[in-house]
Amino acid sequence: MTAQELAQRLARWTTSKTLSQMSAEDRLILLDCINTAVFNWFAAAPENMRTTTASHMLRGPETGMVTIQAGTNTLPGLTLQDYHLGASIHIDGEYNMNEIISVNGTPNVLLEHANSGTVGYTIYFDTIMITDFLVNRLVSDPRVLDTGVVLYRDDDGMRFVGAERRGAFLNSKGNSFFTGLNYGEPYRYVIENTGISTGDEARIMIRVDPIPERMMTVTFDVVIDAPLLRLFDLDQNKNLAVPEQYVLPHLLPLAMGELAITPLWDGPNAGAAIQKAAAVPTAIRSSIQNNRGAPHNYVRTRPGF
Repeated sequence: MTAQELAQRLARWTTSKTLSQMSAEDRLILLDCINTAVFNWFAAAPENMRTTTASHMLRGPETGMVTIQAGTNTLPGLTLQDYHLGASIHIDGEYNMNEIISVNGTPNVLLEHANSGTVGYTIYFDTIMITDFLVNRLVSDPRVLDTGVVLYRDDDGMRFVGAERRGAFLNSKGNSFFTGLNYGEPYRYVIENTGISTGDEARIMIRVDPIPERMMTVTFDVVIDAPLLRLFDLDQNKNLAVPEQYVLPHLLPLAMGELAITPLWDGPNAGAAIQKAAAVPTAIRSSIQNNRGAPHNYVRTRPGF
């Protein structure tokens, strides 16, 4: 079912009666009801309804020339794309591996430059922006599709180290050792939280190590959040994220419950709509099974369990 079809069903319970007669402001309220209902449906449904496999291509290294100024963190003259965000960049003459933190306008890096002049650079694509996939959380370790290697999460060795990958840690015997830059086939990763609450370009990303020196594809299983519907989706054939068989028995009552607490409601009994919506999560959990495949039957268990 499309968002427009659901909105038209909800519009019957408003003062406008039809979607075509609603103002943009009223449509926005109606859209908020639908988005909230979709979110609540997925919150109540088994997690497997939101689990899927994502894939990401790590590009091969890029090289070029850039003019830098000591004491600044800009890369003037470079035009970078969204996929450069978070990548590691080595600038000739600089001691530390740097990280690209902004690609809008003049690109910025995390660390200030120590030198000035026109120098060469190499960009290494060692990060995956998992927020690009509406990811709620990872449910599997990433796997390099080209080699079959499953990466392991190494928080102790990589967390808070960043693109420069240089820091001191204690081993199992209590002795200090230093990590450094390694290039080659990745075998470990860490999740870096880059302050997404800043509202800028910061996102949540996976950083792999060693640093890849060639193009490769990485796959991983994730739990995703439902995409947000926009106002223009009400005028297009935008499908709802909820499977069609659950829209009328589950999603419609949830949306009506949200609508009943707005000024748009013109139905006979707002309380009944709110009460019916409150009962939907229980109905979702009882009607949708966690295991949607054929279950294995063990000794002394009834068929189907």
